[in-house]
Amino acid sequence: MAFSASTFIPGSSMANSNAARIFSYSSGDAIATIKGSGYFDLAASLTGGLGLKDGDVILTNSATTTSFLKMAVSGSGVASVASANDFA
Repeated sequence: MAFSASTFIPGSSMANSNAARIFSYSSGDAIATIKGSGYFDLAASLTGGLGLKDGDVILTNSATTTSFLKMAVSGSGVASVASANDFA
């Protein structure tokens, strides 16, 4: 499967552009797929993205586990997982 914008929900205010934000995301994908390079690019896109920025955190419920993902987003809108904490 692929990233679904309909289950990517902001959990904190988007008002302060300098503060890290928290999002929640739910998917039937395995966590290894979600952590894959480019999975969250649509959320970080500079044109029509969903506000995901460098340093933001995503609470992810996947088919295999729940994880906190700290994101790294490049200036061109490429998103990757900088670090992760997985919970059984």
